[in-house]
Amino acid sequence: MSVAIFGGTFNPVHNGHLRIAIELAELLEVDSLRMIPCALPAHRDVPSASPQQRLEMLKLGIGEQAQRLLADDIELCREGPSYTIDTLREIRQQIGSQTPLFLCVGMDVLTTLDSWQDWQQLTDYCHLIVSSRPGYQIPKSGPLADWIRQRLCDDLHELKQSSTGRLHFCNLTMLAISSTAIRNKVSAGEKIDYLTPAAVVNCIQQQHLYE
Repeated sequence: MSVAIFGGTFNPVHNGHLRIAIELAELLEVDSLRMIPCALPAHRDVPSASPQQRLEMLKLGIGEQAQRLLADDIELCREGPSYTIDTLREIRQQIGSQTPLFLCVGMDVLTTLDSWQDWQQLTDYCHLIVSSRPGYQIPKSGPLADWIRQRLCDDLHELKQSSTGRLHFCNLTMLAISSTAIRNKVSAGEKIDYLTPAAVVNCIQQQHLYE
């Protein structure tokens, strides 16, 4: 067994998120990939949709992929800012010390990882899987660059032999879709069909979100 987690505000979830999640699940060959809505982001404004609304949209978006993707409310059940290190500690308690755990982030996140709570301890609990992002490069110098170099593993098969401690870069399909663009389109009265699953479009319309 192995577990991967993919977090975000998902405000709303869109086809770009879902495409990445499916590719990660296939690449890592995990039993489940948990998509985790952030309750109270530590580095962003409070989302306009409530945690419950974002979780509902995420479940609707996952739809028929529910056997492989899971909407996980672990951060919605905690009070205060949603620190990833707390989530990793909690999941590690759930799955034990021997199960491989993968934290999936984008290169844009990696470049600011040293602003996270207890960031140097992240790989004590998981492997870090980093997907490429246009316009972003691996840090070349400083504590974060040193931290990355010490953990870098190009061989995914080798990485899977342990439960924690390594960092791996991968290339995934990046669709030119963003939650911000979807919210702006809704606010402007424009269509958002095919940017997010139809069930999510219906939910946004029925609940008058982002208007």
